[in-house]
Amino acid sequence: MRVSAPVEVAGLDAFVQPYRSLFGDRRLFAGFCGAVAGILASGSTRVRQMARVTPALGVTAHAERRLRRLIHHQNQRTELNAETLTEQLQTQGAERVAGEAEVVVILDGSDLRKPHSQKLEHLDVVRDLKGNLVPGYHTLNAIALTPDGRQSLLYHRTYSTRSPGFLSENAVVLEALRQITRSLREVGVVRIIFVLDRGFDDLKVLKRRRRLKVDFVIRAQHVERRVRLQPTGENRALQAALQLAPVSHTFAMSRPVLREGKPSWRPTRAERRAQEIWVDEGKLQVHALHLHFPTRPKGEQQGWTLLTSLPVSPGVHAGQVVRLYLRRWSTKDVFSWTKTALGWEQVRVLQFEALRTLVAMAWLAAAFVFTLGETVETPEVKLLAHLGGAVPHKNRPPGKKTILLGRQRLCAAYLTRHTTRQSMQHPSEKTVIDRLLGPQ
Repeated sequence: MRVSAPVEVAGLDAFVQPYRSLFGDRRLFAGFCGAVAGILASGSTRVRQMARVTPALGVTAHAERRLRRLIHHQNQRTELNAETLTEQLQTQGAERVAGEAEVVVILDGSDLRKPHSQKLEHLDVVRDLKGNLVPGYHTLNAIALTPDGRQSLLYHRTYSTRSPGFLSENAVVLEALRQITRSLREVGVVRIIFVLDRGFDDLKVLKRRRRLKVDFVIRAQHVERRVRLQPTGENRALQAALQLAPVSHTFAMSRPVLREGKPSWRPTRAERRAQEIWVDEGKLQVHALHLHFPTRPKGEQQGWTLLTSLPVSPGVHAGQVVRLYLRRWSTKDVFSWTKTALGWEQVRVLQFEALRTLVAMAWLAAAFVFTLGETVETPEVKLLAHLGGAVPHKNRPPGKKTILLGRQRLCAAYLTRHTTRQSMQHPSEKTVIDRLLGPQ
């Protein structure tokens, strides 16, 4: 069978060129490009599906075998692994926000659940959407947000607490902070603000941010931690210290409420208290903010407690802290989208390092779709949006889901056209449509 040339769709070849240095020859690099295209075309990280549907490999003999050899690091002429992919992803993501005066970085964890798996290497334990323990792996991911609303993927790591050499989850977070800060500083970003949810308020993490000279907004999990109101004052619980502050402001806001793992926004009234506190035995100054919701869902008893390096007085600054934390929730759909549209949790690879490499490639594919979202006026992206079912609207450009769906449909049409040519030298337009959509 004659091997067909790959189809160039809206700059994928140009997007993956920075990864060329990881490969010792063109054939290996072509296989890598085909793997990324396969994730985009199939919406899956199953190697068999990737090999079948990508235009570059779907018509090539032994395509699946080539992909498996690639992700299992069985080629001596390639440096492809999860770490090298993440390093290049950081560089690309940072370049997209180069020179910005301020960048907000949403750093958050997301579980890769494998509830029916038993034999995957170093299989860990995570929680499903109902809070039950299931087999799976942990991931840590970062997205950069600019003042004009642009989004850029900055970091990804899949890890297991049961893998050899694993130190601690704090060590994973500290390394991520260091790498992200370095990448953004190298491209001239002036101010970096990290926004994190509960579980990232460990004292070591707070101290590392001070050394890195970055700002932060964190929702506190350890509300019983001992703090001081003065550097030499007495220790008291964080929650008790905040109750000593008067209610500085009462306002209405839209608050995210989780329903079956997905946030829905609910209007609510909030009461705000602010307090300057000292942690680490009076050595580290932090501003604390507590939002009390008089009407709250069942199970949410304490409201929100936020820790920040930003000033919380006067009230306008405290409002900025709340808005920054809410931006974390506004990007939560990105993690959900990468899981579903690109098939994170469909990955079926026994070897842990191969699994990490494949999931990192899925993040690379997601980063490419992000770049397409910034070029919606180009003819290629307009075509993808049309194929994805976008309805033209001057104030509502096509989103990531629409663009990805359009690309998958285009790849399906290409493969249908190609396979039709194998059986008929000059197929009619109706024949192609019939094979793609069924008899009309």
